[in-house]
Amino acid sequence: MNKIFFSLIFILTAFFSASYAKEKIDDEIMNELLNNVDTVMPEINNQYDYQSFEKIPIQLVISKKISTKKDNVYDNEELIFYVKNPVKYKNKIIIEKGEEVKANVALYTTKGMNGVPACIVVENFKIDGIDSKKIKGSYIKRGLNLTPMVMPIKWSLTPIPGVGSLTNFILGGHATIDKSDIVTIYYYPNWNLSL
Repeated sequence: MNKIFFSLIFILTAFFSASYAKEKIDDEIMNELLNNVDTVMPEINNQYDYQSFEKIPIQLVISKKISTKKDNVYDNEELIFYVKNPVKYKNKIIIEKGEEVKANVALYTTKGMNGVPACIVVENFKIDGIDSKKIKGSYIKRGLNLTPMVMPIKWSLTPIPGVGSLTNFILGGHATIDKSDIVTIYYYPNWNLSL
């Protein structure tokens, strides 16, 4: 009897799922929110030559400390970095020491259960006088990751009902970008972006 009942439920679910998938789903909320919004397509460069692997490291330090602990990190927040050492190319200084570099917080996450650490991702570095398309690099800073320690304990306690869930309350560490952190990005001077 149970096999017939579950088979019938499975067949009905499959039938209604397939018939529902054929209908066009119109998202009313999305249409209402984006009705009067002008969207801008990102710039697409189809004419390029990335064959050169010559890269010049640029070391940066942040102007002010940011941390997920103090809740002073926001998505797309503009950050200011300074060039730590002069950057030379062909025995010529192309970026002076102390020059300002702007970047954005691409993503940040807060610390989570089971020892998952917080994370800050910084991208989109811009330097005056340098083509930003020739600058590659992102900086990822994570907090203390306790997951490798917590998960074996959780798994070993799982056979005892409810006890393994207690490890959910162990949180990972906060992510902090401090003035002592050195961020390295790369400049590719020989990339031809206008073929």
